Amino acid sequence: MSGHLARLLKQAGQEAPSSQPILEVNAEHALVRRLDGSERFDDLAQVLFDQAVLAEGGQLEDPAGYVRRVNALLAAGA
Repeated sequence: MSGHLARLLKQAGQEAPSSQPILEVNAEHALVRRLDGSERFDDLAQVLFDQAVLAEGGQLEDPAGYVRRVNALLAAGA
């Protein structure tokens, strides 16, 4: 069940089955390859995870932290 559907059920006052999301990582993707040996490993990994949560329709636990990490990565690349 998607996170979005679970939230809709909860908002309607219904029980949503408990589930743990599964993050599948494409080890050949350019962004994942950049993680290897990166000084910013933690930030890059967290941004990738947060993007997966957003793409799935979820909500971030720390939206301000996401924005801070993305801005720092953009500034470092500019």
